[in-house]
Amino acid sequence: MGIFTSGALAQSEDVEISIGIGLKDLKEIDRRLQDYELLKEVDKAKDDRISNLEKDLTRAQKELDLEKRENDLNQRMIALQQREIDLQKQSFDQMKEVADRAIKLAEQGKKSTASEILEWVIRIALFAAGVFAAM
Repeated sequence: MGIFTSGALAQSEDVEISIGIGLKDLKEIDRRLQDYELLKEVDKAKDDRISNLEKDLTRAQKELDLEKRENDLNQRMIALQQREIDLQKQSFDQMKEVADRAIKLAEQGKKSTASEILEWVIRIALFAAGVFAAM
């Protein structure tokens, strides 16, 4: 056949080409194509699963970071509360010392009138109010 006759054959709708492949080979090719399609589906399912696991991992890492931050903030709050307790204790000790001195002055019989004692009590109260206001 020449070049001109092959064009005529290509235009024909019912052309049979014999390629020398047996039925057994065709079945094997068909089985392999089906296996290939199944493997593609399994591979896609695995890719989807991996993608979901990566998203879950990212989400879990973000949650862990947030929990670490929350823990750090809680530790800071505990430290601040402890400092506040220590400062309150210190201010109470100072107020006790001032009150003890005022009582001693009153007991010693110095020239302290009721107004001076009242003035000391007011000073102590103002000092305590200032300490609590500062907190």
